[in-house]
Amino acid sequence: MYGNSEYLDNSLNASIDWIAFTSTIITDVREMISFLGYSEADFLLLPKGSNGYKKMHRLTGFPITILSDGNENMGIHVVISGSALPDLLSHFKDSITYDIPFEKNVTCLSDFNNSIMIEFLQQVKRIGWLTRFDLAVDDHNARYFTVEDIRCFLDRQDVVSKFRTYRDVYESTFTNESTGHTIYFGSRQSEVMLRIYDKQLQQNQKAASPKDLINEPWIRWEIELKNDRANIAADFLIQRKELGEIIMEILNNYVRLIVPDDSNRSRCSTHPLWEKFVGMVGKLRLYVKASQKTIEEKKRWLIRQCLPTIAGVIIADGGSFDIITRHFDDAVSRMSSSLRHLVTEKNPEWSYDYDALLT
Repeated sequence: MYGNSEYLDNSLNASIDWIAFTSTIITDVREMISFLGYSEADFLLLPKGSNGYKKMHRLTGFPITILSDGNENMGIHVVISGSALPDLLSHFKDSITYDIPFEKNVTCLSDFNNSIMIEFLQQVKRIGWLTRFDLAVDDHNARYFTVEDIRCFLDRQDVVSKFRTYRDVYESTFTNESTGHTIYFGSRQSEVMLRIYDKQLQQNQKAASPKDLINEPWIRWEIELKNDRANIAADFLIQRKELGEIIMEILNNYVRLIVPDDSNRSRCSTHPLWEKFVGMVGKLRLYVKASQKTIEEKKRWLIRQCLPTIAGVIIADGGSFDIITRHFDDAVSRMSSSLRHLVTEKNPEWSYDYDALLT
């Protein structure tokens, strides 16, 4: 794979469609622009920021956004749309390429077998973390399934999925001209969401003239990954797993179209066309290990979530801390066993002082 796409043996095209990341190591906009391989003149400062950041810089000509000047510890946030990735990778490649005597265009890669995309993701992981990572599969000419086909499978309940819900969204004009059709699996708030939509309809709505219209069917399967799941998927790619294999294994893990040949749907045979669609792949589980809570995490949560309310109550009471002192003993007696364990790790002898409250 070079760039952000890969053609698969089953006539599908796999690609990376969205990258968003945050860095608290690079906190200067000029430095971030340089990291991406551009110059300051390539970006325009917009009148307003977004998502809690006061400033927004937008690349001229391509949808790349840099958000900065947020609250403490927010760092800098970068959003790169799929249509901008080829331009980004070209500039990023040039920025890590240098000339040495008798040799031209030597690329400073940590490993010469890496693609530019993999190198870019490695560098992103060194300075920050991914907040969103979208993977897409394009089925040109709808060789396998249309959106209506998937709707029929859902109506017959011939789908086994880890998602608990789905939404079927039609869009049209008031003259009943269809302008869009998308099926969403999962919630937009969750770390994994799948959408299947009619890309032909979507692109034709953007066409500037009749010659730009797309005449053949085009179905896109898009997996939107956030936070931990986004970083796990990117790590698989960095570890040399093929892009198409990653996408299809994630897809196959979350959705399976079946033949209703068993009363227990989980034991039903996989539909033959689904097997051809995903290819000879297994299932890729984006497992996130539960983190061990610490007292420091509890402190951060308290500062972020509770202290503003506590401060407001204290100020309303004329600066009195009575709300804390009056209810402190009761709070100690109601501490959960897991919290008591964390307190003991930090202060092993604390229970001697509060023994009467714990009995």
